[in-house]
Amino acid sequence: MASAEIELVPLDPSLYAAFRENLLREYARDHVRAGQWTAADADRKAREETDRILPQGQATPGHFFFALRRRPAGDDVGRVWIALRTEGGPVEAFVYDLLVFEPFRGQGIGEAAMRALEPFARSHGATRIALHVFGSNAGAIRLYERIGYETTNRLMAKPLPPAP
Repeated sequence: MASAEIELVPLDPSLYAAFRENLLREYARDHVRAGQWTAADADRKAREETDRILPQGQATPGHFFFALRRRPAGDDVGRVWIALRTEGGPVEAFVYDLLVFEPFRGQGIGEAAMRALEPFARSHGATRIALHVFGSNAGAIRLYERIGYETTNRLMAKPLPPAP
């Protein structure tokens, strides 16, 4: 159960560059950890993929960036990036990134943020919220399952040892 109340505050453009750099660093690291990218290519691939999704950066239509503000204290405790997508069907809100700043982790901020996204998504016509989570992120998987998210598909891989 969430122990925090979170307000979604549009991310000030002056904070976007730092948010993006952290996003790129973490995204590259997660892909390397998952064995999908090499360390040598990861930074470039993270930038290319992010630039493809956000050709206009923070101003890309249909994408929303928020600071997470804890109430009643007013602390800035994280960031979230969510987009509205249709892809030929009903409107879906897709969470591209949820970041809770280190000092605030383990305090229910992630759950409260995900719950705060629900009325936002509904108000924009979304009928569901989707997201991707790397298999190695056990804490996030537990959080999402606890608040009602279900696995819709699963990619699996097995590293092969070198040939004898």
